[in-house]
Amino acid sequence: MRLGDRPMHGIAMLLSSLLLMAFLSALVKQVSLSRPLPEILFFRFAASLIPLTLILRRSGGLTVLRTSQPAQHLLRSFFGISGLGLYFYALGTIPIADATALGFSAPMFITIFSIIFLGEQVGLTRWIAVVTGFVGVFLIANPGVHGINLGTIAAVASAVFGGLVSVWIRRLSLKDPVVTIAILYNSAGMLVALAWLLSVGWSLRADLGLVLMIAIGLIAGAQQFLMTSSFRYAEASFLAPFEYVLLVFSAALGWFFFSEVPSANAIIGALIISASGVFIVRRGKKDRA
Repeated sequence: MRLGDRPMHGIAMLLSSLLLMAFLSALVKQVSLSRPLPEILFFRFAASLIPLTLILRRSGGLTVLRTSQPAQHLLRSFFGISGLGLYFYALGTIPIADATALGFSAPMFITIFSIIFLGEQVGLTRWIAVVTGFVGVFLIANPGVHGINLGTIAAVASAVFGGLVSVWIRRLSLKDPVVTIAILYNSAGMLVALAWLLSVGWSLRADLGLVLMIAIGLIAGAQQFLMTSSFRYAEASFLAPFEYVLLVFSAALGWFFFSEVPSANAIIGALIISASGVFIVRRGKKDRA
């Protein structure tokens, strides 16, 4: 049996990665109450390199890090660092479930960027799904009631950068292995966050917050490994609907740890974004077939 013919393995790995992602979001929200954003980002990137380094050793060593497209890696790193920083900011200011749902608007931006940067053709039905997804974003943002919320704007902007990251990874992976892309990105993120910390004056405190920040990085590394591995056992289009289980995990943890209860608008908006995202992924696969 080929790896891609074991869908139950793929689902199990994906769901495990999503549960870790939800815990990661809860940890970031908790730590953001007492630690600055650049410090959280530094430990997120630095600790993620620990499991990635182990994978690198099994993949051929430092020679794997050689690349013929450094400029493209710089762009991917810029998009990824910006997107993650904005998402972490959003987690500290709006409910976890809202930030997660808005993050799922990334497929809409991926569709748009795939046209611009990859020259893909998009049919009318996918465009309708994209527009419908933006209706879901509007419902969660609910500007008529809450006004303009910086956390909501940050979450949407994070999804924009997430769309760019997906497009750039597709371009980079034509020549470089996944471990190369991941290590170069996390290394760049660690250096940028360190420079940011030093510029504002960093005073490291050895307390529970430090332990939690290290845990954030380790969990992020494990989560990335599980999610990447899940696609070895099942096709992305098959797994796409299961990714939205993250909304349930995030809402549950937000309620349990922070007493966050999603509004009716947020629930409807999340359902619309989820349906739109699943359709875009599946329709995109059909269009490319």
